[in-house]
Amino acid sequence: MSSRLATIDYLRGIAALAVVWFHCTAGSGVIHDGWLYRSGSYGWLGVEMFFAISGFVIPYSLHRSGYCRADFGRFLLKRIARLDPPYFADILVCLALSYLVTLAPGFRGAPPHYTWGQLAAHVAYVNSFVHLRWINVVFWSLGIEFQYYLLAGLSFPLLVARRPAVRFGFLALLLALSLLIRNEALLFRYLPLFAAGMLAFQSRAGLISRSALFVGLGATGVAGPIAIVGIVTALLIRYVELPASRLTAMGAISYSLYLLHVPVGGKIMNLGGRFAHGAPELAALLALAVGASIAAAAIFYRYVERPSQRLSSAIRFRVRVDTV
Repeated sequence: MSSRLATIDYLRGIAALAVVWFHCTAGSGVIHDGWLYRSGSYGWLGVEMFFAISGFVIPYSLHRSGYCRADFGRFLLKRIARLDPPYFADILVCLALSYLVTLAPGFRGAPPHYTWGQLAAHVAYVNSFVHLRWINVVFWSLGIEFQYYLLAGLSFPLLVARRPAVRFGFLALLLALSLLIRNEALLFRYLPLFAAGMLAFQSRAGLISRSALFVGLGATGVAGPIAIVGIVTALLIRYVELPASRLTAMGAISYSLYLLHVPVGGKIMNLGGRFAHGAPELAALLALAVGASIAAAAIFYRYVERPSQRLSSAIRFRVRVDTV
């Protein structure tokens, strides 16, 4: 079986484009009504899709690599090597563009102001905890993802335990915690979405039956209406096998696109919105913003994200030799 699943790339691409569309339409502050606004009203659900995808991908990767809890340090190092270089590079891009746009003709608003404490908080993804504004609004979800990596690395043995009672008890605990702890800065309220992906992994790995999968996915409904996103994503991962194509390239650059669409596409919408007023002009501006975001992401992926992927791949878990 290939370690890279084309279906995952399709879903990542859809999730990234949904978030891009949201921030360039309903979330842009430039388009206020009409069909363009309505078309992006629910694009933010792409983040919830990403959470469900991560719920599957992380345990799937750990299972294939023979991970055990003793590898936790190396696992975190791999995730840091994979995600942090693009993340820090994007912070530099955001800072540079924030100051450059003040030089544009017709710029309105206060010049950017950042504190050293605000910048330092990004290193550990703790801005939401300490109530300091993220430089890029999408970074809040990276903080949630990092908390999930800590949870997944430490609790993976429970997820694949031989005793069904342990596996089911662990997932039941996650769902209970999601109801008890509702702090938006913490992972817990999003656990049903991650749990949906975990259930898809357990099913694919042959650890649970189809009926157990459906019952478990039904239980993730404690998250409310957004649980539908996690359930549908999990079912697509589990039962839909799509062939690789050129469209999967969007999934490959989805992380870069997620990082760059606000500083690139968002800036284009904000600047262009001062001159575009009718629907045709706004549609053209929207096409430019989305196209520029994708083009920037493709370049960023090649020169920043891809090297970080290779660095992460070079870090391997310990090789274990069975002894008699």
